[in-house]
Amino acid sequence: MCTRPLPEVAEDVAEAVIEQLAADIVTAQEAETAAATLQATVKASADAALTAHQQATEAVRSALATSPTQLRLRELELKAADLKGRLAATGTTPQNTPETPDTPDVLGTVHQLVEATVKASADYLFPTMDTEIVNLSDQFGVQHLNSVALKRNGNVNPVKEGVKHPFKKLSRGDRLRMRVATVIALLRAGAARHIDSHPGLLLIDSIAAEEMTADAARRLIGELQTLTQELPELQVVFTTAQPDLVEGLLPEDHIITREGGHLF
Repeated sequence: MCTRPLPEVAEDVAEAVIEQLAADIVTAQEAETAAATLQATVKASADAALTAHQQATEAVRSALATSPTQLRLRELELKAADLKGRLAATGTTPQNTPETPDTPDVLGTVHQLVEATVKASADYLFPTMDTEIVNLSDQFGVQHLNSVALKRNGNVNPVKEGVKHPFKKLSRGDRLRMRVATVIALLRAGAARHIDSHPGLLLIDSIAAEEMTADAARRLIGELQTLTQELPELQVVFTTAQPDLVEGLLPEDHIITREGGHLF
C-alpha cells in the first residue's frame, strides 16, 4: 500500500484529459461502424461469388450430360457391364495374366558380395606386392622408381622421381623389367597363399635386348632361377643372344645353345 498522498492535478488539466478521452471514444466508435459496414459488403460479395460458382458448376454438369462424347461413354459403360454379366452367366472367369512376382536380385547381390570380397583382398594383398615390384624393378635396372600402385586390371601406375608416369610412356626396357618384376611378385604372392592361378609356364624373349646392362640382366636371370627353386612346378623359358649372361647362374642341363643359324 502507498502511504504517500497522490499528487494533486489541476482542474483544467483533468478536464482536457477527459475531453481527449471522449474524443478517442467517438473515433473508435466510428471506426467500429465503418468496419461493420465493410464486413457486410465483403460478405455480400462472397455470397454472390459463391452463387455464381454454383451456377457455373451446374451449367458444366448439364453440358457434359448432354454432350455426344459423354453419351457415347455411357453407352460403352453399359455395354461393358452387359458383356460382363453374360460372361459371368456362362460360369467361366477371364484368365488374368499373372503378375511377375517381385523376386530378389540374386545375381546382383552375389556380384556385390564378390566385388566386396575381391576389393578387401586386394586392399590387403596389393601393398605388399607393390613393395616387391619396386624392389625387384630396382634390382633389374629401373632407375628412380619411387613407388607403384598395382590395380586389379593389371595397371602398375609407376611414380618416378616423384612424378606419376603412364606405363606406356616408359622406355621399352623399363616396361620389360617392370613386367617381369610384376609377374614374379604375383607368383610369389599366390604361392604364399596357396593360390594356383598361373598356368605354370613363363616365356620371356630376348631378356637383355632392351638397353639392359649385363649386371642388371644377370640379377634378373638370377631372380628367375631363385623363383623356379621356390616354385618347382613353374617352368621358365627365356632367350638371349648373350651366352655370358647365364654362365655360372644356370645348371648346364638347363642351357640350350647352338652355333650359327636359328635355334628352333
